[in-house]
Amino acid sequence: MEERPVEQCPFCTADLIGEKIPYSLRERYSPPYFSRLKIGIYNRKLDMITHWQCPFCKGVWERK
Repeated sequence: MEERPVEQCPFCTADLIGEKIPYSLRERYSPPYFSRLKIGIYNRKLDMITHWQCPFCKGVWERK
C-alpha cells in the first residue's frame, strides 16, 4: 500500500492533498491523489509559476 503524500500550507497548515483518484481514472493522471487546488502565481517574464497561494488562508510562498 502506498503512503499518502503530505502537502500542507506553511501558514495555516491546511491539508492540500485531496481524495485518492479511482484506479479506473489513474491512467489519465500522474499523481494518485487529487490536489486541493493550491493556486499557482505565474510570472510572465520568467514564463513559469514562481509562487503558490493557499486557497484557504490566501498565504503565498515560493515554489521550490
